[in-house]
Amino acid sequence: MRARNAIILFCFASLSLACSTAVAQSDQDNQPHITPRKAPPEPTPKPKPKPTPVPQDDQPRLEGTPEASPQAPRESSSKDSQVDFNGAPLAKEPAPAPEPEEGTFTRYNPHQAEKDIEVGNYYLRHKNYRAALERFNSALINKPKDAEATFGLAVTQEKLDLLSQAYKNYEGYLKILDAGPHAKECQEAIKRLGPHVDVRKDDIRKDSKRQAERDIDVGETYLSVNKFQAAQERFQEALLLEPENPVAVYRMAQSLRGLRHLDSAKRFYQKYLELAPKGTFAADAKKAVSEIDSINR
Repeated sequence: MRARNAIILFCFASLSLACSTAVAQSDQDNQPHITPRKAPPEPTPKPKPKPTPVPQDDQPRLEGTPEASPQAPRESSSKDSQVDFNGAPLAKEPAPAPEPEEGTFTRYNPHQAEKDIEVGNYYLRHKNYRAALERFNSALINKPKDAEATFGLAVTQEKLDLLSQAYKNYEGYLKILDAGPHAKECQEAIKRLGPHVDVRKDDIRKDSKRQAERDIDVGETYLSVNKFQAAQERFQEALLLEPENPVAVYRMAQSLRGLRHLDSAKRFYQKYLELAPKGTFAADAKKAVSEIDSINR
């Protein structure tokens, strides 16, 4: 009897324990998880391939810019031109012109001299004497000792009351063509101007020299601050008084180059080299002519 009761009690206890375990398991499944489940790991990104650096010799560079880094290659330019950082095409740099030998700056331009004479005569007829004076002087630079340009210059100088210079150029015409079409006019002008020039010749020469020096000083002041137009006007005044003044000729060339009148500037550089082939500015004048030739090619 006791054995049977013990068996029944053991079975009842086992059944109660099984029921409590089931209830506890059911409650645990209904509870929220406190610790979130771990998300699956993200795939590791593959490293991007580095661009192949362009060889240093193939990278386009502008003069004065730092060398490009091999980690940041630039796109190659076209075969015929280079492109700067702003996208503007740059023409190929011309090869430097060979240094001209001394004594080769006698390359004149007779065709341009004919044009200058034609335009100078036009200005003379319309009484624009300053413009005519510049044109006749330019003609004599392109073709020295041209009779027509010399006569036109003499007439213009007389109109501007530059009597001693006009007298000199009337005589110069007769030396070139003593029987030319304007010979009679020149002879009459020499007789007409002779008395005035004889009286004022020494004073005019001294005053002209002093005034030319003042004009050069003022012109150089303008040139030092890149006021090229004002400088050119003062050097022109100096050349009216002293056409063969080497300093005025050289400074006129610099002013014209600053104004981008390269052909005229070149003629004045060459004129300086004729007047002073071993002068103070001879080397600079040769270099300037070479640079202008390189630009015009």
